[in-house]
Formats: sequence, structure tokens, C-alpha cells
Amino acid sequence: MIQRPPIGVVVACLFPALLSSVLIGAEPVAPGAPLAWQPGEVTQLEGLNVTLSKPVLVGRRRGFLWFPTLVPLAGGELLAIMSNYADEHTSTSTSSVAWSRDGGLSWSPVVEAPYGESHLRLPGGDQLILPYYLRPTEKGVMAAPCTICPKGAQRVVVDPRGVRVSGFPHPDKSFDAKLGLSGFVFNGQTVELKGGRYLATLYGYFENTKRYALVAAESADGHDWKYLATIAGPDCPLKGEEGPSESALCRLRDGRLLCVFRLASHVPFGQSTSSDEGKTWSPAEAMDKVFSVQPSLQVFADSMVALSGGRDGLFLWLNRDGSGRSWQAVDVMKNHNAMLPDEPIKAPGNTSSYTEIVVRDANHLIYIYDRIPRGWQAIPADSPETNSVWVVQATLEPKN
Repeated sequence: MIQRPPIGVVVACLFPALLSSVLIGAEPVAPGAPLAWQPGEVTQLEGLNVTLSKPVLVGRRRGFLWFPTLVPLAGGELLAIMSNYADEHTSTSTSSVAWSRDGGLSWSPVVEAPYGESHLRLPGGDQLILPYYLRPTEKGVMAAPCTICPKGAQRVVVDPRGVRVSGFPHPDKSFDAKLGLSGFVFNGQTVELKGGRYLATLYGYFENTKRYALVAAESADGHDWKYLATIAGPDCPLKGEEGPSESALCRLRDGRLLCVFRLASHVPFGQSTSSDEGKTWSPAEAMDKVFSVQPSLQVFADSMVALSGGRDGLFLWLNRDGSGRSWQAVDVMKNHNAMLPDEPIKAPGNTSSYTEIVVRDANHLIYIYDRIPRGWQAIPADSPETNSVWVVQATLEPKN
């Protein structure tokens, strides 16, 4: 099974009774102390210096707290969504969420909310958070509730309209028939298509296949989705026993869409491009020294492309020419250990290596990641350890 948080369908807004351990918010700041990013490790790249900040705590918990998603909101706020239960299938899934109004320097108290990770901005500024798991309804249709973060609000509420997905070219194979789950899940980033429609990715199993397939779907309103194309199917020739799955999308400077996707842990990402708004995709290619679990993509105003990921480790990769081809690496885990020697990420399993990046302006991005000292195992009740989620700011300075 792919190591990531399984997200079930949820029908309520908050689930405080399900928390088995205390949530702890960000570290308190002394009254009157100015908030500023503290500089950390500097990486010299070709034509560019990258300074990572000292990590800032988003939240910590003795229970599970991992697989973070970072959502930029319409008013400039950031929303962090963090899975807070074991990596196993479930019909009801929750998350711990927090908001930042100052670009990640400080965070609201952590509260519980439904889980979702793929998201899109609605015309009025509300943020629609798509469900992860879907359930079969009528023949050939998958559906689930979804949630909304209203513009300017620090809350997540259930949207009664939900989402539905139709038009798949082949029958699917359920992730867990006993739980009534469909065989495809929403995962990864969305992009806006020309004309105002949305493009999202789903991955899962077609009937009678053993590897994942990665597909694209489009929607006019974020609620009613239709299959558009298979980006990479179970017959994808690239290395990776799982097959094409977790993905990220962005639009390159030449107008093409770039999709980067996972094939398994510890193997290179795959990539494919589309020149016709997602209707067809180029043959999948393996990326060089860029790996391995759920990627995140962002594009700067000058067309430079940023990519995050890892396993092993935590990395930020930068493509300066905007082609999505050649990448230079920044070691985020090295920065964490140098700046937080009392809370090191000692081994590959001390982080899920699930990350997300958000561009803030022409020279800064925010990078979110987790630290899990016991890995996929629960922290014992008598242990002082905690799981935690952190952000760093990356400052990019072109060399003269």
C-alpha cells in the first residue's frame, strides 16, 4: 500500500471526540517580540543563492500529525492541513488545521477539521477542498462530500453540494470494498484551464490491473468533474512497482502543463506535459535525481519552477530556465538538523517526506514538512516525544 494518509468521506465539520491526545499549537512568542524569519543554511547554486530560515513550528501532537498540505488563501493567509491518524484505510478521516496571517511566521491554535488535500479557488474567493476518497453512486459515477474554507474565515465547513466524478473509460477496482470506497482518489494540485475551467488529477486502479493509473479530470465549477485523459496508465514503462500515482501540476512559461508524479518510494519521479489543456499528454519520462513521494510544484513570476519532495530526505529543487528539465537541489533536512539540534530528523523514517510549497513573492517561498520520531508507529503513552509539522521560508537571491 502506498504510504500516505488515507482520507475517507466526512459528513461533519469538527470531530473533537476523535482526538486521542492533546493538540499543541505553535510555540509561544514573547509579548512584544518582533516576528521575523531567522536565517539558516545557505546553498549556493548556479546563478542563485538560496537561504533557508530557521524552521517555525505549525503544530505538534503526541498522536499522529503528518502528511501536511499548505493552502494559499484569497486574502493572503495560509492554511495548513495535517493528517492526524494512522496510515490506514478508514471511512471517516480527520485532520488538524491551522492558519497563518503573516506568511507562516506564526500560526493559530491547531483545531480539528475534515481532511482533504486537493483544492481550488472559487470565483468569490472561497477555497474548495476536494475529498480524497470517493464512493460509487450510480453506475460509472463516484461522489463524496467536500469542504469549504470561506474567504477571510478561519474555519472549514462542509459544502452540501459535494463533488461527483464521471466518464471513466474503464471500470475501477475498489481500494477497500468493505468500506465502500471507489478505486480512484483526488490527489495533488489543481490548475485553472484557459476559459476558467479547472483541471485536477486522480489516481487509482482500473479493474483487473495491478499498478496505479494517473488521470486528469476537468470541471467548470469544482463540483461536477468529468474524466478528461489518462496521463500515465498501469502500463507506464517507468521504474516503480506502484505505478503512476501522487502528482503535482503547474503551467510552464511556454503555456504547457507539466505533471510530475510518483511511481514508488526511492525511485525518480516521472513527468509528462500537455500542450492542449490536458486533453493529451506526452509519453512519461523519468526525472534525473529528483524523487520520490508526493511532489509539489510552483512557478515564480520569472518562470523559474520549484519542486519539493524526497524519500529519503527533504528537498527543494529549482529549475531556473522554466523548462521543467534541469534541477538544482537544496537540502531542507540538513537545514532542519542544523537549526534544531534538539529535534533532529535522525533517519529516513523520521519524516514522511510529504511536503508542499507555496510561492509568496518573486524571491520567497514557504515549504512545509513533518517530523515523526517514531515513523509510522504510534508514540508510546509514556514517551515525551511528539510528532510535529514545520515550515521554512526559502529566500532566493540571484547572483550578479
